[in-house]
Amino acid sequence: MNYIKVTSKGSCFFGGKRITLEGNDPVKMRYWPGGPELNYDPNGDFQAGQMYVQYTRLADPVVPYPVCMIHGGGGTGALWESTQQGTPGWEFMFLENGFHVNVSDGVERGRASWAQFPQINPVPPMFNSYAERWTTYRLGERLGEPYPGSRFDASKFDDLIKQQVPRWTTSIPMAQEAYNAYIASMKDGCILLAHSQGGLFALNAALACPQNVKAIVLIESSSTLDVTQTDVSSLKDIPFLFVWGDFLGEAYRSERYTWIGDFAYTKTMRSLHEKILDLGGCSQWLHLPEMGIRGNTHAMMIEDNSRQIADMVCDWLKAQLARPARL
Repeated sequence: MNYIKVTSKGSCFFGGKRITLEGNDPVKMRYWPGGPELNYDPNGDFQAGQMYVQYTRLADPVVPYPVCMIHGGGGTGALWESTQQGTPGWEFMFLENGFHVNVSDGVERGRASWAQFPQINPVPPMFNSYAERWTTYRLGERLGEPYPGSRFDASKFDDLIKQQVPRWTTSIPMAQEAYNAYIASMKDGCILLAHSQGGLFALNAALACPQNVKAIVLIESSSTLDVTQTDVSSLKDIPFLFVWGDFLGEAYRSERYTWIGDFAYTKTMRSLHEKILDLGGCSQWLHLPEMGIRGNTHAMMIEDNSRQIADMVCDWLKAQLARPARL
């Protein structure tokens, strides 16, 4: 085992604002079984729209910039903490590779807490079913039937479902404001590593504050950023790495199953990659099967070769950003 020297670990919040609610009827409830019946007043001042960030700092990092790990839709920062095998996940792997690491829970995910429904969010939350997560994570065409050669351990699918949290389709503007505040605070620089829907927040935050972003790694980003409608020239000096797994494209489309992220794979993210190159920037597109690495799904960071992929990303970051070796 590689030993790492951690100098600090803590957490903080970004974004959010104080919101006053009034005109709601009191609710009679017991705060605990057998306790007295009390009147809960849902009126007053509340905080909403904040995100949570946990940070870990090393004594001797390879670069001074933290890797900001951003989860996808319906998920939390738990995605980066452990693999399906029960071993430390990408958070620890990146620390072992010499990087400071930040792990965040976006607005209304995990430790960031929720805002009231319907007073602040006008629509109810969406909950992720087994069937929806099976196809969203591209585990197979039918629930319970993995693609042949898949590296995802279907016997541990329950563990992935336990990580999933409700998501509100109306909170995206609040979430983006929080991510923008988060990245704007990184005045000494940061590296963005985003998965799935997290790519949307990462890219928009980078556009809002490109001077703070030193590199962007997009792990199967499902962002709908359209380079024909959005000026991305401010990102041309930021190195980009796009990473994609297996079971993508025409061969895996059918009447029963079309992966939602295919649009990003074939259109929006491919166009962004090509646009960065056209602008004279640095962008690399890694389709793992083309490199002989087969079987990875949308959950590649928890699968049995997650270390291989993490080390590959870290090596790329070091090549782009790491300081020269000391004499």
